[in-house]
Amino acid sequence: MSDFSSALPALNSLNPKSLYRPVGTWTGRLILPSANSRHPDGSVWIEIHNADPRYCDWVGKKVRLKWIQTPKIQAFLKRVTTDINYSHEVELSRQRGNRHPDRLNQWKKVSPLESLAGARVEDSVTVLLTHPRIETEPQLALAIASEPIQITGRYYALVQILQPEPPGSDRYWVCHYNPIHQQFNGPKEIVRIPQVPPDARGVARSTPQGIEQSPLNSLGWYIYGDYNSQGLFIVQAIEPRAILRLVPDRTYTGLSACLNYITQENWRKTPDQKGTANTTLLAPFSHCAQSALSEWTEGDTGIVIHLFGGIGGKKAEPKALWVTTGHLSYGVAKVVRCPLTDELRFDIDYWQVYGHNPDDIISGLIKWQSYTGDLERGWLGNRPISDIIVKFPAITEDYDFDGIILSPLQEFCDQLQTMTARYRTGDGDGASIVTPATSCVQDSNQALYLTIKRIESEIRSNPEIRQWLNQNSYSSQRWRFEQLASLGQFIERHLRPIGFLRSDWQPSAQELAGVGSLEYPGLVLVKALTSWRTILPRRAHDDIAKILLRHGSLQWAIRTNQVGGCDPDIQPRAASTLF
Repeated sequence: MSDFSSALPALNSLNPKSLYRPVGTWTGRLILPSANSRHPDGSVWIEIHNADPRYCDWVGKKVRLKWIQTPKIQAFLKRVTTDINYSHEVELSRQRGNRHPDRLNQWKKVSPLESLAGARVEDSVTVLLTHPRIETEPQLALAIASEPIQITGRYYALVQILQPEPPGSDRYWVCHYNPIHQQFNGPKEIVRIPQVPPDARGVARSTPQGIEQSPLNSLGWYIYGDYNSQGLFIVQAIEPRAILRLVPDRTYTGLSACLNYITQENWRKTPDQKGTANTTLLAPFSHCAQSALSEWTEGDTGIVIHLFGGIGGKKAEPKALWVTTGHLSYGVAKVVRCPLTDELRFDIDYWQVYGHNPDDIISGLIKWQSYTGDLERGWLGNRPISDIIVKFPAITEDYDFDGIILSPLQEFCDQLQTMTARYRTGDGDGASIVTPATSCVQDSNQALYLTIKRIESEIRSNPEIRQWLNQNSYSSQRWRFEQLASLGQFIERHLRPIGFLRSDWQPSAQELAGVGSLEYPGLVLVKALTSWRTILPRRAHDDIAKILLRHGSLQWAIRTNQVGGCDPDIQPRAASTLF
């Protein structure tokens, strides 16, 4: 058991001072029911860590977590609820060090909440609930309409890290942010930033060594965690304030400069950038940096294109066919006002379409601070990362045709919610397998492709919407729809280089690339060749970003290069693109 576990159950420990805030209004730890005490509706238990102040007496209690009963949710549950019976591929996957949902094996009708709560061998999944419905009869329960968001920690604060105390230890003096003076001259205290154990190759996910010397320390770190029984705050995740503020380090205007940034600048001299981070605003059809920045306002939403690279240096990870593949996913970023600083910042949630792995990373909806910043499982400290936030109203804003509401962004999230739930169970086989032709890249891009096609089909097939468009020829909504249709055509051309659509990318989307049985090598090769642009994560990342730039989107690039403390035995390695 790691040092982090000691902080998780400390529900009755020292109450946080005003310097710390709850990670969310409703958060808690998921608990899988035993096989003989399961609920027919697929609900699970949640131990409440934070609650709405009106229900503060719920903190520390175990209550039911279930889905709100609506036709849409019932259709979702029907699609993803499945029996789980391990296939032979699970054993082969285990030999490669991957972990699988062993507690769910041979269970019938496993729900998406059960596959989330039971994804690890212990009940350690902590989540944030979005606007749950409170029920008190016949028993305490929370009912939700969207997937719980995986998080790390119970409280958070904004601090500058001063020095270890004593030198060489994992206890650090930190200085809290003072919102009145807007600088780090608040109270000082000692927190613990544990050194996590290394993996089988001797590489730790993160290290606190030298973190006080990081160039990002001047603007501070959001630290996430909980108190231990002695009242000491244990840091479980970090988030650099500098990279999430709406203050870009540089701005590129004009299409040519923006495209060049994606293809040439974004990953330039990656090994030399170790320990650094930067943010870049891309405005392809603007010639004024300040005007481009003013386009981002509180409440705005963007799609995130996420890519991580590889680990080089003395303890480099092995390459597959001399290629650093990396990993691609999508997410959603919102511009919010930070309650600690009152400044605008991005709040990022990833939809991680993620195969079973040795690290207990769970396919699903995950906060940036958990997927990237978690000290035990996050990639911030040992991989280079590119997050491109895309503001493109044709996708990121709803359509309202005289009361007929269509939301491409919600459709995109629905697609990804279904895919990630299926990845957790392997569609009943218990294994989500990654091969050259079956990967997160293809299934994530399938979700984007299907979103555009379904919204386009809905608009074209609805006579009331067609009539509205004919009567409003010069409306912004008509222009946005034409942009959406054009985007769909471009994505088809770029993701289908041989000129035909892979059979499992048709609108029914019954098949996912990364779930199901391992395939014959010849079939793997054929599938790989028919969609090679989506095999390598960086190729897909760059192509989608460039297509969206050409269509006029604003983009905000966040690049980190093994940020935090310093491990001298590793270097950031750029993800590969072959062509």
